[in-house]
Amino acid sequence: MNQDLSVFITPFALVIGCGLIAVGGLFFIDIKFLRSRFQAIVALVIGGFIIAALEVVLAGSSVSFFKAQQVQTSVCELEGESAHPEARLGGDAHIIHKHILGCMQEAGYEWSPTHRNCKDAPVATNPYCYLPTSGFDRTITAFQLRFE
Repeated sequence: MNQDLSVFITPFALVIGCGLIAVGGLFFIDIKFLRSRFQAIVALVIGGFIIAALEVVLAGSSVSFFKAQQVQTSVCELEGESAHPEARLGGDAHIIHKHILGCMQEAGYEWSPTHRNCKDAPVATNPYCYLPTSGFDRTITAFQLRFE
């Protein structure tokens, strides 16, 4: 998601999510803003889902799945440039490309050019062109990339 848009949406979603959790929780201590136990449980679940979505999608730095991928891509780029300075000057950037791909593979990422931002620029330094190899990280990162 666009960072400017997330800064606008986050406060509203946080207030709504916390409000639903509070209203649902208050029902169970006999402060009833809702009519039934079912409505209170639904409010708690929806509020919890909104807070979880904020954590995974909007505040990605705290869970650092895609953010870590961006940082690792930069680290591998720096490592490749430092290891092969003559390749950039000599016009053979393919060596650096291979080095970055190998570095990302060692770090637990695989080349995956399916994201639309990767299709626009399918180069080794594009963090959108990778997905983690471990299952949980891959699932969360793929979910985050749907909003990018």
